[in-house]
Amino acid sequence: MAKATTGTRRAASAGSIGALLLEAVRDHRQGRLDRAVRRYTDVLRRDPRNAEALHLLGVVHHQRGDHNRALTLIGRAIALNGDDPAFHSNLGAVLLALGRLDAAAASLRHAVTLDSTHSDALNNLGNVLMRQGQAEAAEASYRQALAARPENVAARNNLGSALREQGKLDEAAAAYRWSLSVQPRHAPALSNLGRILHDMGRYDEALECYDRAIAINPELAEAHGNRATLLLQLGRFAEGWEEYEWRWRNAGFTTPARAFEQPPWNGSDLCGRTILLHAEQGLGSAIQFVRYAAVVTGRGGRVVLECQKPLARLFASLRSQTNAAVAHLVIKGEPLPAFDVHAPLMSLPRLLGTRLETIPAAIPYLFAEEALAAEWGARLARCDGTRIGLAWAGNRRHHNDRNRSMPATALAPLAAMEGCATFSLQVGDAAADPNALPAGSVIDLAPDLRDFADTAAVISQLDLVISVDTAVAHLAGALGRPVWMLVPHVSEWRWLTEREDTPWYPTMRLFRQRSPGDWDEVVRRVRDRLATMFAPDRPR
Repeated sequence: MAKATTGTRRAASAGSIGALLLEAVRDHRQGRLDRAVRRYTDVLRRDPRNAEALHLLGVVHHQRGDHNRALTLIGRAIALNGDDPAFHSNLGAVLLALGRLDAAAASLRHAVTLDSTHSDALNNLGNVLMRQGQAEAAEASYRQALAARPENVAARNNLGSALREQGKLDEAAAAYRWSLSVQPRHAPALSNLGRILHDMGRYDEALECYDRAIAINPELAEAHGNRATLLLQLGRFAEGWEEYEWRWRNAGFTTPARAFEQPPWNGSDLCGRTILLHAEQGLGSAIQFVRYAAVVTGRGGRVVLECQKPLARLFASLRSQTNAAVAHLVIKGEPLPAFDVHAPLMSLPRLLGTRLETIPAAIPYLFAEEALAAEWGARLARCDGTRIGLAWAGNRRHHNDRNRSMPATALAPLAAMEGCATFSLQVGDAAADPNALPAGSVIDLAPDLRDFADTAAVISQLDLVISVDTAVAHLAGALGRPVWMLVPHVSEWRWLTEREDTPWYPTMRLFRQRSPGDWDEVVRRVRDRLATMFAPDRPR
C-alpha cells in the first residue's frame, strides 16, 4: 500500500498558527484524524495560503480514502511551495491510489530529484513500478529506499513482494522475516511470508502465518484471501469457500464488486424468481464455474447469465433446447434485463455447499456448434496421425503467468513426434511463438480462432489437448474431451495438491513439475506417455 508521510520535520512558525499546526500534526500522528482535520481547517481559516496545512489535510483525506479531495489539497500546497519533496511524494501516493500510474511515477521521481534520500518517495515509486509490471526496477527502488532508511519496514515488506514476483523466494522470505524481527506483530508481513511458504509448498507453515496475521488484524483482507486459496487447495472446501468471499475486500483483487439494487442470492430455493449470474475474473474461471448455472436452474430459478464477449457464442449452448441451463445470455456491458436476485459465478460453490465429493462434474456441460464442428472435422481429416492441440501460455497479465506459462520451444519434443499432427490453439500475445518451433511441425490455427466457440469446434475434432493452466484446458475439460494439463510445482488452488486427476474435469490429467520451473522434465514425461498411448503402429 502507498504510504503517506506527515512531514513533521519542519519547525512551526511563530505565533498561534504555528502552535495550532503543531497540535494538529500531533493529533495526526497519533491517529486522531477528526481532531487533526478540525485543527488543519482552523489553520487554513486563519492562513489560507499555509502550504503545510493544505498538504497535511490532503494526507488525512488520502488516508481516509477520499483521494480526489486529497489530490486537490496537495496540488494547492505544491502551487504555493513546489520545492518540498514530501509534497510531491504524497501527491504520488494519491495518484497511485487513483490508478494514475504514469502521473504518480512522475511526481515520485520529482520528489527523489529534490531529495535523493527520500525513503518514502522511493518506496512508493517501487509500488508504482510493481503495478506497471516492472518487478526488477521496483526491487531497485525499494533497495534505494532501504539504503536511505534501513528501518523502513514498509519498503522491506514491499521488497519481498518484488522478489517473489521474480521467483526469488528465499530472498523474499528473508525480507519478510527481517520485517517481522523489527515488528513481530506486522500482520501484512506475516501474510506475505505465508504466501512465500505457500509458493514453496510448505502448507502447514503458510497456514500458521495466515492464522497469526488474522489474529493480529481480523480485517486484513489479503491474509483472508491467501488463507482461502490455501484451504481450497488442501480440499478444505467448507472453510475455504467462506474465506474466499474476502476477495471483494482485497485491494489486490482485480475484479471490483458489483453493486445492484436487487439483493444477493442467499442460496435458498428460487421458486421461479429470475437470478442474474455474472462472470468474474478470467475466462478460464468463467468456463469452470458456469457449470453451476444448471444447478441454480434446478433450484427453481430462471437464470440470466452475463459473460465476457469471447465466451458469448460458446455459452449460447447453455440455452439450447437440449441444455436449458440458461434462459437469457447477456454480454458484459450490455443492458441487463429485469432480475430478482444476483450472484457472482465463483460464489456459487459456497451458496450451494460444494464439497470435494459433490462438485458438479457431469460432462460435457458445454458444446461445440454442430455445423462449425463439422467444418473443422472435414478440414482436420486431411491431416494424418493423432491430432493434438497445443497451448503453452495464458494471459500474460495474470498474476501468476510467470509460473504457469512456458515458452513455445519447450513443446518442441511433442511437435516433432512421429505419427502425430500438432495444432496450435494459442491466441493472444503468445500466438506468434510457433515460429520458434521447427518449421512445419505445428499447424497454426490462431488466425481462424475468433472466439471460444471456434476453439471449441476445433477441440471437438482433436484426439487430445495438451495445455498449460489456461482457458483452453478448462474448455477441453468442459467439452468432455481428453486434456493433459501441465502445471507448476505448486499449482493454483483449484488443482489441489499432488493429484494427477481433478474432480472438476473427469477427462483431464495433470502433469506437475517435480521441481520449480522445470518444464523440460514435464514435457519428457508427456512425450513418453504419448509414445505409449499413440504409437504409430498402434491400432486406432
